[in-house]
Parts: sequence; structure tokens; C-alpha cells
Amino acid sequence: MGLSDARKYIRQLHKRQNDPFLWPDFLTGLPDKAGILKKLEDVYSKLGKISIAYVRIANIHSYLIKYGPNHHADIIQWAAAILKTSADRCKNGFVGTLSTHDFMVICESREMQKRMDEAARLFEKQMSTYYSQKDLTERTTLSFTEDGGTDIRIGLMKLVYVIADKKLSVERGDLILNMASICDAVEGSGEDMMVLNQDMVCTD
Repeated sequence: MGLSDARKYIRQLHKRQNDPFLWPDFLTGLPDKAGILKKLEDVYSKLGKISIAYVRIANIHSYLIKYGPNHHADIIQWAAAILKTSADRCKNGFVGTLSTHDFMVICESREMQKRMDEAARLFEKQMSTYYSQKDLTERTTLSFTEDGGTDIRIGLMKLVYVIADKKLSVERGDLILNMASICDAVEGSGEDMMVLNQDMVCTD
């Protein structure tokens, strides 16, 4: 290989580096946070016509404590695959991975709720293959009593999500952090989802 070939490779490399969509997350094959940020630049002003969902695999940590890490990668890949194939049914659907268990989905507003409900149902169905029959019957991964006497029950893995489907007061650069904080609250409440309005956006 001569220098001309090496220069050609470097030119092509720089072109690819300028397009974060070409550098997916290794485990999921989805665009990573850089790709998500680039996508948000293009679509954030169109909120209302399009919707953005912050999605998380809930209760996975309790699953890993009880069952161990052998299926950890499989679970993440199933979540990614289900979200991706659901979003692909939307016009201009997009899915990226924010962190190990968190994702962002973007698609037309009229399709978002339907696609997220579909994804959550399919994920729950597939995850049932990773639990014992006893846990499935009780719909519980872990249960214990705190020192103060409070009984704690942690349910099965599921997808929880927050949807932004209208203009928000938060700046684009703060959107991910805000949606993550609200997703924390949704997960902690035991609910499955929340649709944002301006009053719900965190300002801390």
C-alpha cells in the first residue's frame, strides 16, 4: 500500500468521523450519544410534529443481582432491537443509545405512543423467558424488608419512557438531562410512562 492509498484512507476516515451515525454503539448497533445529539440538532425545532421519547430498561439491576450477568448483553440487545424495529415502522424513525440501559426514540408524533406501547409489550413478552415461573407468577424479581419494617417489592423488567410531543421551555442542550431526571421519577413511581408538558420540565 502506497502513501496515496494511505491518504485516501485518511480522507475517508475523516468523512466518516464527521458523520456520527456511522459510528454505532458496539453492543446494540445503534447510534451513540454523539449521533443522538446530531439528530436533536435537526429535529428539536420540530417538536409537535415529531416526538422524542426517553426510554429505559427498568428493574434490570435487581434482575442482575438475583440472576447474574449471563444474559445482560442479550437483554440490552433485545431492547435495542425491539425499539429499532418499532421505530422503523414510523416515517423517519430514529433510535439511539444514551447509556447501557437508556435509549432515545424519535418519530412522528401521531405514531409515538402506539410504537412505545408496542415496544413495551414486546419487551415484556421476551423478558418473560429470563425469569423463573415463581417470579413470573408473583411478578416480582426481589422482595425484602427494610430495617424500619417497610416491605419492598421490585417488579419484573420493563420499558419505562417519557415522551416530549410538544414545544418545551427547556433548551435543546438540556433536554436529555431533563428527560432522564423525569424518567427517574417515572421509574421510582412504578408507572410505565409520562407525556411531558412545560410544567413538568426540570429546571435544576
